[in-house]
Amino acid sequence: MNLIVHIPDEHAARVSGADPERLERAALEAVLRVADDAAPKDQRAMAGIAADLSPQEAAARMRAARAGNQLPPGVSIRDLMTYGRA
Repeated sequence: MNLIVHIPDEHAARVSGADPERLERAALEAVLRVADDAAPKDQRAMAGIAADLSPQEAAARMRAARAGNQLPPGVSIRDLMTYGRA
């Protein structure tokens, strides 16, 4: 992704002598801070997913949601986990 940053003329002289890699990193950090502040709280919580369900309730809910899903004959969950690994 490319990001174009407009630097006002009054700041251009100060910025022109700075290390370009430092400027790029500082700009990226600023953009990430703004994006994190603008993200809804629910979206930020997805990393840790706090649920009101106990593990037993969550497991029961997952089983109910996948009712009717069957693995092909002769295929185990371990086969699915290791498929494609070297």
